[in-house]
Amino acid sequence: ANEDALRAWRARVTAFLLEAMEGDEGKTFSNKTSHGKVERRNSGIGYLEGLLFCTQAASDSPGSPRVPPTETDSKSGPLKVFLVHGHDSEHKEATARFLERLGLTPVILHEQPNAGRTIIEKFEAHASVQFALILLTPDDTGAAKGAKEAPKPRARQNVIFEFGYFIGALGRSRVCALYCEGVELPSDYQGVLYIPLDTEGAWKTKLAQEFVKASLNIDLKGLL
Repeated sequence: ANEDALRAWRARVTAFLLEAMEGDEGKTFSNKTSHGKVERRNSGIGYLEGLLFCTQAASDSPGSPRVPPTETDSKSGPLKVFLVHGHDSEHKEATARFLERLGLTPVILHEQPNAGRTIIEKFEAHASVQFALILLTPDDTGAAKGAKEAPKPRARQNVIFEFGYFIGALGRSRVCALYCEGVELPSDYQGVLYIPLDTEGAWKTKLAQEFVKASLNIDLKGLL
């Protein structure tokens, strides 16, 4: 509620982590919540959620920092996640690097060779993946014909098309959408998980939890 309370909370949690954990978790948490700013609270909470998730997963699988793959995934080679994106290069790169830290292989269509194929042929050739991650960023604007209100920020049409394709191809449990605050969400895709792209990075822990639910083999150290 105020900076004094935040500093007291930061000191208690830091002391606990220094005593209970063997690594640099206490120092990392302290750095993430430094300067006594109340808005830094969410950054610290996101880091603690990641620590908690890693600890719980390690307890479920003693001796292994990775979540066991399903039989189907373990035979298919590197686990691929198709990254559907618009014009927001910053979020695309940040998400791709996070996937790599988890030991997953991001598939970004424009980085694949064309080999004389049309876009839809190229898309179909690389759509055999274990999971699809959709980035809903405000690249376009739109409104209903004749609407009096101002147009709303929307994702690009190719993003919505590929979103629907993967729901049909993989099922809703293996499709997740990350969205920027304020962007219009497709009304027909209820039942699919939507995770806000917050600046503190809490979306990373939530996304990793979805990978675990989908039985993808991820390296939990990538959360920290």
